Amino acid sequence: KEYLAAAAKAVAQQLTENPVILSIPIDPDVADFMGAFTEDAFELADMIEDGLLTVTDSGEVVYAG
Repeated sequence: KEYLAAAAKAVAQQLTENPVILSIPIDPDVADFMGAFTEDAFELADMIEDGLLTVTDSGEVVYAG
């Protein structure tokens, strides 16, 4: 983790020093550490479990918000 934190700090420093950079090549592990691949989306099943959607007997999905 120390390597990942140091690499992330180096990327942030490069962006701070030159904010017009269009891209910086980053190792996928470092990008993941920085949150590039965080999935914040939710699935239909999650909404059904939370009671936001209801599936009727005919299979119709109804939003109950």
